Amino acid sequence: MTPRVPLRPGQLAWLAEIGLDTHWLAERPAPAPAGTGAVDADAVDADAVDADAVDAGTVNADAAVETAARTGAGFRAPSPPVPAPGPTRVRAPAGLAVPPAPAADAAAPADCPDLAALDAAVSACRRCERHGQRVRAVPGAGEAVRPYYLIVGEQPGIEDDASGRPFQGDQGRLLAAMLAAARLPQGESAYLTHVVKCRAVGGREPSAQDIAACLPWLRRQIALLRPRWILALGRVAAQAVIGTDADLDALRGGPHRHVPGQGEPIPVWVTHPPSSLLVRSAWKAEAWRDLAGLAAAVREAEAAAPGTGADRVSSGRRPGSMPRPMVRGRWP
Repeated sequence: MTPRVPLRPGQLAWLAEIGLDTHWLAERPAPAPAGTGAVDADAVDADAVDADAVDAGTVNADAAVETAARTGAGFRAPSPPVPAPGPTRVRAPAGLAVPPAPAADAAAPADCPDLAALDAAVSACRRCERHGQRVRAVPGAGEAVRPYYLIVGEQPGIEDDASGRPFQGDQGRLLAAMLAAARLPQGESAYLTHVVKCRAVGGREPSAQDIAACLPWLRRQIALLRPRWILALGRVAAQAVIGTDADLDALRGGPHRHVPGQGEPIPVWVTHPPSSLLVRSAWKAEAWRDLAGLAAAVREAEAAAPGTGADRVSSGRRPGSMPRPMVRGRWP
């Protein structure tokens, strides 16, 4: 039989660590976990361990490995105790406090007399399972008194969920750059919100049940804000605002109409959401044409009816017919 090649202490320790030491080292029961103050006599042979390897009842692992290598005695490093599994919880990001669950259901959207009441009701809403997965509800933010534009996204992003404000992070920066590049008239007068007010775990796409639960909040927001124009970002937002099941390619551009329960119809324009543009840069040219079409329609309506803004909308104008932007640089 071929004699064994002698192994150095470090090699023996490595074999013991990965559990491939049975051919080289004698199998012995594991010693008690460190910190118990006791040493299992079967785990470490007393004759194989030098006296200076033991200090106050605790085995010195390095000395024990070297001694075991010289004498052939076995050594196995103790494994930490495995804690019993506890209940699974969704943790908020560090530094953020999760608001406590409300004691009662939220007020009905129609019962909210103003945006402040609506925001509070949205934060207490339990209409769908998302209320248990969110960090914060994201009702909306921006110009609250008859804004020129209501900008509607699909659902909060991860930064929105953390802050309670819509269009934060890269999506918000891209949206701001898009609107600035398009030179929308009165572009600073805008209120921003989402169709679905809470983010689900993993950012999954809103289901039909999610949308149905949140749509009354959006309709009440529109009734309270009475915006002059609505910009819908993405398929979910466009379908919810317009009331259609058409796909995004068929809806992009405009004009479309949102018909509220009371009051005059509101013109609607549709384009890609910033979240899609961040991963599909080729769509930025399409989004530019959509927003350029909105800017042209707003200017035309203002010229036709000064002081009324969106009360009249150009018909038949599609985004592809808009002139190229008179701006420098490109969208980020």
